[in-house]
Amino acid sequence: MTDRVIPKAKRPLPIGVYETFLNWGQSRKSTFGYACNRKLKRRFRKRRDDSFDRVLADTRAGDVCIDLGANIGTITAQLASSGADVISFEPDPHTFTVLTQNTSHLPNVTLHQKAAGAQADQVMLRRAAGWDASDPMRHSETSSIVRADKGMADSNTVLVDVVDFVAFVTALDRDIRILKIDIEGAEWDLLDALLDAPVLQRIDTIFVETHERFDPEINIARFNRLAERAFAMDRPYINLYWQ
Repeated sequence: MTDRVIPKAKRPLPIGVYETFLNWGQSRKSTFGYACNRKLKRRFRKRRDDSFDRVLADTRAGDVCIDLGANIGTITAQLASSGADVISFEPDPHTFTVLTQNTSHLPNVTLHQKAAGAQADQVMLRRAAGWDASDPMRHSETSSIVRADKGMADSNTVLVDVVDFVAFVTALDRDIRILKIDIEGAEWDLLDALLDAPVLQRIDTIFVETHERFDPEINIARFNRLAERAFAMDRPYINLYWQ
């Protein structure tokens, strides 16, 4: 693709005494360090740029967008409004039913009832402890193939298929205009695999929500390593402060 809007990732810098303090505090390996990290990242998000809107405005028929962790289809519908072909993944069968209902009228959307990961597999998808089949949408955004903390319940699990995402994109053999990733903690391994794969050069932009809170001591370090790579790249543009 030539002459397309592809932003340059910019490192957000602390502004003022409070953010400088938070930036110092997040390096501490403790509950305090994580609290500083979370507060600082929240502040960075509030002053995030309009890069998603700018990229979407320059997305059109013939492009491909992928929505990983589509949930009920809010972003899927937004991507589809551009005219691009949209491929969406959502593993939870209850949520997938609602996703299908919400997007069945969109001819440019293809749905997969699967999770996306670093390798093909079948795993247990855990739902929140408060999840209830009578109101499955109440906690639909917290379902995860990797979380096993006290907020999740082993009783609320379902076996789901996982697609090897790098292999999927490689076989697709089309450039990707927008890749959105919100997969509740499974993003770390997927991104590690994707950033080391040749197919990365076929992706224009990646918008990802990272989940340091599930294991802060490990995941804050993983975020920092990922950020260093993202800020050094011209393509793809990787926005780690999108959500």
